[in-house]
Amino acid sequence: MLTHEQRFLCLLPSLRRMKSVTDHTPGEARVETNVPHASCRQALGPSVGTKPQQIQRKALQPLLHSESSDPCQQQLSCQTISSRRAARPSLLRFLAMAAPPQPTPAPLAADAAFRLGFLGAGNLAESIARGVAASGVLPASAIRTAPHRRPERAAAFASLGARILDSNAQVVHDSDVIVISVKPQIVKQVLVELKPLLSEEKLLVSIAAGIKMKDLQDWSGQRRIIRVMPNTPSAVGQAASVMCLGEMATEKDEDRVKSLFSAIGKVWTAEEKYFDAVTGLSGSGPAYIFLAIEAMADGGVAAGLPRDLALGLASQTVFGAATMVSETGKHPGQLKDQVTSPAGTTIAGVHELEKGSFRGTLINAVVAATTRCRELSKN
Repeated sequence: MLTHEQRFLCLLPSLRRMKSVTDHTPGEARVETNVPHASCRQALGPSVGTKPQQIQRKALQPLLHSESSDPCQQQLSCQTISSRRAARPSLLRFLAMAAPPQPTPAPLAADAAFRLGFLGAGNLAESIARGVAASGVLPASAIRTAPHRRPERAAAFASLGARILDSNAQVVHDSDVIVISVKPQIVKQVLVELKPLLSEEKLLVSIAAGIKMKDLQDWSGQRRIIRVMPNTPSAVGQAASVMCLGEMATEKDEDRVKSLFSAIGKVWTAEEKYFDAVTGLSGSGPAYIFLAIEAMADGGVAAGLPRDLALGLASQTVFGAATMVSETGKHPGQLKDQVTSPAGTTIAGVHELEKGSFRGTLINAVVAATTRCRELSKN
């Protein structure tokens, strides 16, 4: 049994011959060619012969009779292709109806959206959720958490459009990627309680400072884990985050987590052995810079500036200097030298900072915070 498309292909040579008949001028010689193949004549029946004028409605009926209610199709199905004047428009209508339908383009393949759960609804968790929703990495409806001991924290998540479930157990059950965002002191308790519900089908992401990968694996019983160390500027979309992958984490897991934390700043990947120093630098570093901004603003006030102007200038100066380092790729020392003219004002100020061991004090601060992080991780 031939399909409509196959019947059309078999009839096409005869239709072309029919067109040559309609274009024939009296007195000219007419050559009839392209007779349907024998197999086509057998399949279509005896009504299809070598003369196009004999292609009657009986031969075209399987093609012309369809369920369509198109007026042109109904008109054509009632005609025989014998009139020279009517043949050409009827042929065009027939070709339009009998041609195989064009395929509809398939939708573009995309990474399937995943469900993101937070065990803990603190400020950092909210910053991540807010950035993820605002950037379009995930819809807010794909984010879920459980009630917090402080009702306003759950309310903050709800204001984003996230789902508030009854318990951490429900968050685990209803999530594909689970962010461990509770205080470091209770990570062990939370993971041990949820251990029966965890599986390798779920990706664990820890943002708890000082908690080693080995401990996370022992407490959860899982190996598909990624550890991330963000910092507080995540609240304004300017976080500096570093992540390391557990032994069972896949490349797709890495891409997903990178997309989450890229929504709130910049992300680097490093080995876990660097994480204590990461905590001492970028984890605690914003506090050092806050002190510097406050001190600079106080200096402006001491020099006679109004407080609001001094604070605005100090914060914007730090922001602009950091942007120059980030975007120019130049070493900070090189940029400093470009500002310090011989015997100028800047070198006089730098001299005072050097006398007060400004650089040495910052170095000591990072080292002290790193040491404390190591102590906490041992405990």
